[in-house]
Formats: sequence, structure tokens, C-alpha cells
Amino acid sequence: MDSDEPVSVWIEGLQQGDESSARKLWEHFVQRLYEAARKKLNRRVARTYDEQDAAQSAFHALCAGVSAGRYPDLNDRTSLWRLLLTITSNKISNRHRYEKREQRDIRRTATDSVFITTSHRSVIGSLPAREPTLEYSAEFVDLCGQLVEGLGPELQEIARLKIEGYTDVEIAEHLGCSDRTIRRRVELIRRNWQVVEEDQA
Repeated sequence: MDSDEPVSVWIEGLQQGDESSARKLWEHFVQRLYEAARKKLNRRVARTYDEQDAAQSAFHALCAGVSAGRYPDLNDRTSLWRLLLTITSNKISNRHRYEKREQRDIRRTATDSVFITTSHRSVIGSLPAREPTLEYSAEFVDLCGQLVEGLGPELQEIARLKIEGYTDVEIAEHLGCSDRTIRRRVELIRRNWQVVEEDQA
């Protein structure tokens, strides 16, 4: 029997909606697909979306596409593997874009939180309207810490107080200076953080 024949038979079965053929194809390609996906995932994304997620999502998409008749020329091992790699690569690219957008949202939220003017308003009030995930909240807190640590001692204190929701007047009283001075310092913090955001965009 030709080494490609079982795969060709399973592909035909998949096209006919045979679940056992889909399972056999998955078992045949799964480890190679995991390995290929692992190489494409960047380390940060892999913490929440690993090679198994990418491979399973790609295989489900393949099965759905075959069922819908979108791949009529799919008939051998090589064409199936290339298609799986393409779908997996697209899934991972989409995830990378999503994660990058999330990071921009977190960074922008952290930056904007310095400019809250309502007295004693918590920084949590500046989080997106959608319910933040635990991971999003953790990354937000971590990023706030990183941004504050990148400032000088005086600006660090002002940034922390702003993040806690204190007004410019309250911060000025606390630090023994004018609210005009605080406004200038806050503007300096804003410019510094925007430079960081642009550098990492």
C-alpha cells in the first residue's frame, strides 16, 4: 500500500463527513502541527495561547472548510499539510495582532489614568467598559508599575497619587507646592509615557 494512501482515504472520508476520518487525520498530523505552531508563537502570546490552542483551532477550521466544500482540490498528504500550516499560521498571526492590540489598550489606559481629575476616583474606573479579565487587570497593574518606575522620584510620587485618583490641588497640598506646578509635572509625565507607548507600538 502506498504510504500516502491512508491519508488520501481519510481526506475522502472527511469530505464525506466521516468523523472517524477526521480523528485519524488529527492523530496523524497533531504532533507535527504542535511543533510547527510552537515555532511561530512568540513567548508573550504563548502564555495565554499555546501551540495546542493554535493547532486545534486550525484543524477545526480545516474540517469546517472541507465540510463546506471550500477545498475541492484537497486530495493528498502534501496538500493537506500545506493547508494546515497555512491555516495555523493565519490563526497565530491573528492572535499576535489581537495581543498587540490588547497591550496598546492596556498601555493607553495606564497612561490616561494619570489624568483623572475627579477626587479620589480609583484607577479601576479608567479600565475599559468591558469587564476586564484577571489577566488584563494583572498586566495593567504590572504596566503601571513599570511606567512609574521609569520616572524620577518626584514624578513617581505625583504619578502614584494621580493613579490613586487625587486631584492636582490635593497633590499640590500634599507636596507643598502650587497646583500649577503639579499640572506641569503631570504634562511631563504624559509626554514621557506617550514616548514609551510610541516606542513600543
